[in-house]
Amino acid sequence: MGRQQLEVLNALDVAKTQLYHFTAIVVAGMGFFTDAYDHAAFSLIVSAALRPRLPLPFLQAERRRLMFGAIPAALTFYWRMKMPETARYTALVAKNATRAAQDMDRVLNIEIEAEEEKIEKISQGNNFGLLSKEFLKRHGLHLFGNTSTLFLLNIAFYSQNLFQKDVFSAIGWIPPAKTMNAIGEG
Repeated sequence: MGRQQLEVLNALDVAKTQLYHFTAIVVAGMGFFTDAYDHAAFSLIVSAALRPRLPLPFLQAERRRLMFGAIPAALTFYWRMKMPETARYTALVAKNATRAAQDMDRVLNIEIEAEEEKIEKISQGNNFGLLSKEFLKRHGLHLFGNTSTLFLLNIAFYSQNLFQKDVFSAIGWIPPAKTMNAIGEG
């Protein structure tokens, strides 16, 4: 028996790439900018706490950098609030076919009929909780693969940041670590 497909999901699957797709890509990528902003803010707080008498020009430069770094975070928030939720989520998880059809009508500029009765039929076998055995059976391997990959990436990324001063000093790219401080390194 073939699986029933909602018209709104089919329209999404066959849609040509358009401005909405690029906007979604940019908004998703802005998360990297906001992460960098968080790290910059944290480093400023730590350096201010450890060295309460930093030179005024350094503090002014850091404040400007933080203010400039807030722009991508603000744009990400604004764009994400303006974007509709994905049709798959709206139709299959929130079970709101009317809203999914309206959102895709706005994004794809095509009229789509809401199919409430199809959503009930499709979602009948999907009534299981987040911490259930059925959820683990369906998604456990994917979640394990994703989390283990991110864990290994974080180990590589953060350990590089911890030990790069030693490596760069050993190959002569920067002076020995004991002769520098956080201000002189930048």
